[in-house]
Amino acid sequence: MTVLSAWIAPLRRLGLFALCAIGAGLFAAPVVAEELGEANLDKNLLERLTLTPGALQQAFPGADEVVFVDGRPPVVEVWIDGAVVGYLFSTRDAVNATGYSGVAFDLVAGMTMEGDLVGATLLYHHEAIIGRGVPQEKLDEYIASIAGANLRTFSSIRPDYLSRASTSGRLMKRGLLNSAEMVFQGHVLGVPPVTEPTLDRTGFAPFTFEELLASGSILNQAVTNAEMLGIFEKAGGRGSLPDQAFKDGEEGVFFELFTTLITPASIGANLFGDAKYRSYIEDQPEGGLTLWVAGDGAYSFASNSHFRSANDYLFDRLKIVQGALEIRLTRDMHRRLAVSRGPAMNHRNIMLFKIEADQGLDPLAPFDMVLMVAGKDSDGGAMVVDVPITYQLPERHMLLPPPVPLPMWVETWLEKRVDIAILGLLLIVVTIIFLLQDVLARHRRVYEFVRVGVLAFTLGWLGWYAGAQLSIVNILAYIQAPFGGSSIQAFVLDPLIFILSVYVAFTLFVLGRGVFCGWLCPFGAFQELLNRIARFVRIPQISIPPTMLQRLWVVKYLVAIFLVVTVFISVEAAEGYAEIEPFRTAITVKFVRDWQFALYAAGLLSIGLFVERAYCRVLCPLGGTLAVLGRFHMFTWLKRRQACGTQCRICEGECPIGAIEPSGKINMNECLQCLDCQATYYDDHQCPPLIQRRKRKEQRKAGAPKRPGQVSGPAVDGPLIPGAAPAE
Repeated sequence: MTVLSAWIAPLRRLGLFALCAIGAGLFAAPVVAEELGEANLDKNLLERLTLTPGALQQAFPGADEVVFVDGRPPVVEVWIDGAVVGYLFSTRDAVNATGYSGVAFDLVAGMTMEGDLVGATLLYHHEAIIGRGVPQEKLDEYIASIAGANLRTFSSIRPDYLSRASTSGRLMKRGLLNSAEMVFQGHVLGVPPVTEPTLDRTGFAPFTFEELLASGSILNQAVTNAEMLGIFEKAGGRGSLPDQAFKDGEEGVFFELFTTLITPASIGANLFGDAKYRSYIEDQPEGGLTLWVAGDGAYSFASNSHFRSANDYLFDRLKIVQGALEIRLTRDMHRRLAVSRGPAMNHRNIMLFKIEADQGLDPLAPFDMVLMVAGKDSDGGAMVVDVPITYQLPERHMLLPPPVPLPMWVETWLEKRVDIAILGLLLIVVTIIFLLQDVLARHRRVYEFVRVGVLAFTLGWLGWYAGAQLSIVNILAYIQAPFGGSSIQAFVLDPLIFILSVYVAFTLFVLGRGVFCGWLCPFGAFQELLNRIARFVRIPQISIPPTMLQRLWVVKYLVAIFLVVTVFISVEAAEGYAEIEPFRTAITVKFVRDWQFALYAAGLLSIGLFVERAYCRVLCPLGGTLAVLGRFHMFTWLKRRQACGTQCRICEGECPIGAIEPSGKINMNECLQCLDCQATYYDDHQCPPLIQRRKRKEQRKAGAPKRPGQVSGPAVDGPLIPGAAPAE
């Protein structure tokens, strides 16, 4: 006990402020990893690049000359061999993109006239994890990976490459993409991006006739004689027939229609060649459209009605319908094309129709080319049947606004859906453990297996693999959010931490802090597993007297209060003092960190070999905060007997963290709900009342006579069996 007192006494004398001073000396405030410096961010982009040696060549290798252009957004023109080859731009100038810290970073990239990124450099950032958990070299490698990305795909930029800081990487990627699109539209194309779909009248891409057919750019539909007869009988009854005589039997083609808009150059120029295409659209009305229609089969879409004044020069077999709009085609709108060689010109009838803008046809919306077929109904009366053929211009012939990206948190959740599913299974398992804790605790070996298994998974997968170690920093962020204007997106960007936080908040007010601290804290699991190994190899354990332990408990509450107060004064300082937690070192980055951090975490784990969960019991501000928030939990499912604390103190002596008071009452503020006391509660080889009951049963089964004064009956809470001494 002398060694223990020597270890504890300085801690008691120094108290909270000594700890904070040590934390400030060892860990300091968060380092702002930067090249340029916040004070120079008001300079223009070229000046900022010049202040950082090598930054310009890193962002655009081979640049001969650079010129600052104060546009929207501002850029730096890059010249090579006397010609402009691309631009340098900054995420801060273009979209003011912010990182996970909420502070705008200054990521500068070089882009060619084709939209290819050739390099990047990060002039300034304020991501706390960089340099304190994730080495700066990893961030530099991630920034270097931007070279080779393309504006249209961005597939080569992998945020998960920046392990343990993928949220920061994802924010940088999104800011870079948004900035690149603005620069490409405003400086390369010289036109503002479209805000709604628009017909691409001049854009050209080569397509064959077959490719235009396959993509739906050209609509082709045929109706057989049998199908036409079915249409008439459906409209006019059995015996209805078109006036046009059928040829070639039922399988003969009644009509075949081809149609397309040739106004987009990517259709018209591919159909006719550039020279003919331009001659066909030269008299196209301003803002109007040109429609190509070709037909084969027994029935022609073009009769001679459009040459007769009595018919008002209308085509009586073809019209355009789009919703409530009906456009009747006239002689003045059409141009007949001669049949010639080539897939677009070898049809029986070929015509172009000019549609004026004020006629209201929307080229981007579906419309029907309606073939009107005259005939007789079942009674011999005249009838006209409309046969609509729907045309929809494919998107490849439209100018589309940049696609609205998925919200960043949705993108993150989709990427981590497997991890989310695994975490969900883990939380389901922990929930079942607590719902069925009485069943589990009755079987000590099963309980021990489940306990070690969950702790090992919590440490190995949740902690070391997934990096989902809940920290006091997360709690401070939630507390400070309403006052700092943080949006919900800032919290859901890390789905595992968010889901874990919601689960912990729920269980906190149902059962208390123990659900998280005892089962879902990776560092707590690390301590307990190491201590189990220490006990297995017979490392002596130090027992802290209850009176001293109660005084030590206060420390973690004082540390928690100090951090909560500090976060309202300086978030940066609070993050620095939060390094009293060894979580980031031991779990998130697995000791790949500066020596003082690694030494501190290793020291705490070493103490835990002799005092189980020493850090959790004395220093952990997260545990202290959760204990305060969970003080008024709704349920207490841990069972106690009348003999506990009066006739028996076995559970008190075996409680790994000293949460059972001499009276037998469990201090739920300190209890980790490991269920060890519950296993003892149901163990008829450890719990004296159960031992007594078991022996009575054995005696009755053996037929042995009762000893004088022996109490009969199955009373579990009766006196202890003779000779049984309470645990020290």
